[in-house]
Amino acid sequence: MDDFGEWVRDAFALGAGPLARVVGGRGADGDIWHLRVGEREYAVKRPFRAVDADVVHREAELLEYLAAHGVEVPTHVMTADGRLVVEVPDALGGGNARVSRWVAGTSVTDQTSEVAEPLGALLARLHRAAPVTQDPPRAWYTTMVPTDEWTELIERSVGQPWHGALLAREGDLTAYAEVVDRAGPGTGPFVRGHCDLHPDNALAAPDGSLRALDWEDCGPLDPTRELAKTLVQWHVLGEDVDDTAIARTVAAYRKEGGPGMLAGTTDFAMVLCSETNFLAHQIRLALDGDAAGERREQAHGEITEALEDYLPSLSALDRVLDAAQLP
Repeated sequence: MDDFGEWVRDAFALGAGPLARVVGGRGADGDIWHLRVGEREYAVKRPFRAVDADVVHREAELLEYLAAHGVEVPTHVMTADGRLVVEVPDALGGGNARVSRWVAGTSVTDQTSEVAEPLGALLARLHRAAPVTQDPPRAWYTTMVPTDEWTELIERSVGQPWHGALLAREGDLTAYAEVVDRAGPGTGPFVRGHCDLHPDNALAAPDGSLRALDWEDCGPLDPTRELAKTLVQWHVLGEDVDDTAIARTVAAYRKEGGPGMLAGTTDFAMVLCSETNFLAHQIRLALDGDAAGERREQAHGEITEALEDYLPSLSALDRVLDAAQLP
């Protein structure tokens, strides 16, 4: 890490001072380091896949916009010549690197009930501050994998440790598709927002409020559908629905002026699409003999976790809808 850290310091002109990697980790999309240069702290990301510089620029513009409107977000660091993404030398492993300012806080992944109110307040702040857009949400959030592709993935999974669990969820996948078909892509109004605000992408600040991290998937969204997605990803685990936490999150969201309002099962289209598209992507990765072994192993874990915890039945979604209907 010392050589890579020095390269990052030079490439992104991070300045002088003692250099240290504080902590590192691996996400679903790439490796992440917490880098300290003197008293300054940065997040350094090395994505697994090639990065579209235009997409990163749009992300950076959104974060600068939100920061200018009083939302604390991890704004990007540019190189001296204005680049946000830089190719890493082959001698240091190749690929690309990008840097953002570090946002301090503590993990809330295992405290989703305890932070129900701060979660609602955060989402309301993001939705209120977000710029309006005429662009529709991406297909990842509005379209499911076709039935014939699921059939193929199930067949290709024969003999894999997740095959039985995947086969058992085939009925739920069909039910999801019916909901998504009824929902359609949505008609707006749309805003530019986070799109992936699950518990691993948030931190508790010292004052108890929450901060949103990992904005790589940001883009156009329907606030109501993101509210529904957030409630499911934070307060539903398999068939276990935390009704009280849902009500508290929605109450805080409304108190802070959040514009989303759940009205029916079709409001869950965004989470149904994103969770199933992610699952399909991980299955393809796990079955890809050309993929690196450690990435395939990580995909195995993601598949098991998704099938066990992240694909609620429609009856569980009905409970979420009921809990979200405050007086």
